[in-house]
Amino acid sequence: MVNQQHGENRWVRAVIPALLIHISIGTVYCWSVFKQLIADQMHVAPGVVEWGFSLAIFFLGMSAAFLRTLRRKGHQRIGPESRHVCFVCGFAGTGASIAAGWLPGVFIFYGVIMGIGLGVGYLTPVKNLMLWFADNKGLATGIAVAGFGLAKAIASPVMQWLVSTIGLA
Repeated sequence: MVNQQHGENRWVRAVIPALLIHISIGTVYCWSVFKQLIADQMHVAPGVVEWGFSLAIFFLGMSAAFLRTLRRKGHQRIGPESRHVCFVCGFAGTGASIAAGWLPGVFIFYGVIMGIGLGVGYLTPVKNLMLWFADNKGLATGIAVAGFGLAKAIASPVMQWLVSTIGLA
């Protein structure tokens, strides 16, 4: 279980960071915490607001499928850049759009921009784990991907507290 090249435990060096990345990007599943609040603030039905989440999941899949080819061609920094830029800008832009009462902005920032960050952010750790753990691909990637689902359990109470403390936007 020890990575001989680095002399360190590869489970600690690779699986835990991948799990933490997936916990952070898995907060996309906390949309249900905000959906009704956004709908009320924007004076639309919750089903209309739901398009933000649907777009985010669509762009997660599309960016994972199509942007992975850039990674194969030597653009190694595409993962960290999309996670940081797209995911964070998507969240911030969503908050600004809510504050401005601009529903298309929610779809653009949460659905498209954050969705792209989700796709590459999801794929990058999984691919790296598959390379590092050729002998235990399923276990290593399964632990990381579990973080994606675990995020809702961890982040929902925090986000509810933040909304009640500082507001929705």
